[in-house]
Amino acid sequence: MLEEFTKQLEICNTCPNLCQSVCPVYLSDGNQSHSPGGLLKVMNQLRKKNFKLDTDIANLSYQCVTCQACQEKCEHDINVPDILQLVRNKSLKSGLAPTEIKGFVEKFYRHNNPYSKDLLKKLHEIIPKKYFKPENNIVYYASCTTICKTPEIVKDTFSLFDKFKIDFVSPYTDTIQCCGYPLQSAGAEEDFVDFIEINYNSLKKYKQIITGSPACAHTLIKTYAKYNCNLASKVITINEFIEPYIKNINFRLKKRLRTKMMFHDPCYLSRYLKQIDLPRDLISSVTGFAPEEFFDNGKQCSCSGQGSTYSVIEKENANQITKKRLAECKERDINLVVTQCPSCVFKLKQNSKNFIIKDLISYLNDCIEGA
Repeated sequence: MLEEFTKQLEICNTCPNLCQSVCPVYLSDGNQSHSPGGLLKVMNQLRKKNFKLDTDIANLSYQCVTCQACQEKCEHDINVPDILQLVRNKSLKSGLAPTEIKGFVEKFYRHNNPYSKDLLKKLHEIIPKKYFKPENNIVYYASCTTICKTPEIVKDTFSLFDKFKIDFVSPYTDTIQCCGYPLQSAGAEEDFVDFIEINYNSLKKYKQIITGSPACAHTLIKTYAKYNCNLASKVITINEFIEPYIKNINFRLKKRLRTKMMFHDPCYLSRYLKQIDLPRDLISSVTGFAPEEFFDNGKQCSCSGQGSTYSVIEKENANQITKKRLAECKERDINLVVTQCPSCVFKLKQNSKNFIIKDLISYLNDCIEGA
């Protein structure tokens, strides 16, 4: 196990590990063994067979939000999440994964999503019947978290579509409303492969698939392709889809706009999908103002605390990561945070009593009266 990462592990073990200065987990709990370098020192000993995989090492593999902040800092481009993923896969298969992770996976299997809910039923409850048009070959892929935890994003997306007279996009209506990312992140690799084959056969018939979830977009575009399920030519983010309407069509703004805001870069949008300028361009195109920036922004952004399955096993530490992010807004007397990720919206809302948290599409919908 881990032989393919021998070079990366050896380099990391002789490095001063400056990456820990940007690791949200280490900065939250102060545990050196949870820093990127600390984790990989243990994994290198596991590779050398000086350690045996046990429950302690299995637990360590989940002490990561997979945000890739460390890789952005690393001069050797070491991919910590990929290394830990192999250990997670082995840990879950061997029955060594944390109890919380085992429960998370069991819950997933009940309805093929981490919330164990009938998401298609919930989707029909969120938006009116008029939007469900089976003849449309362009679909909006909401994501399990959006449907279950941030349903206002679905409502606002179709409200914005209405304002631009976009009637050729329908919600994706397969019974499985999850891309499988949570299953993979938990370490259920074999089941994830079976899962994406089922999803792929349902999704490939569409001309275009639009999603507002960066994690879903990355999974559908990049991860599926690794298993010969290529959807890259079909999947686009909601930002890419809505951009020409925002920039090329005259629209009316509401009289009162909230323009003083902070923009939080989701890790999957900024690092994995490389979309940094586009969300800012959309905001400035609509409002005429650029958003205020967090100290850590763009490729250097900090996680909201909801990344991967970290919050499943370390709920309080995950909340501390979120509160630290919001503390910067308080210091600058800004109470509106705009982001573009259902998981980030959910986590920020969960920890914000005095802040307004908006998904980018919800914010744009709030600003635009009509076109």
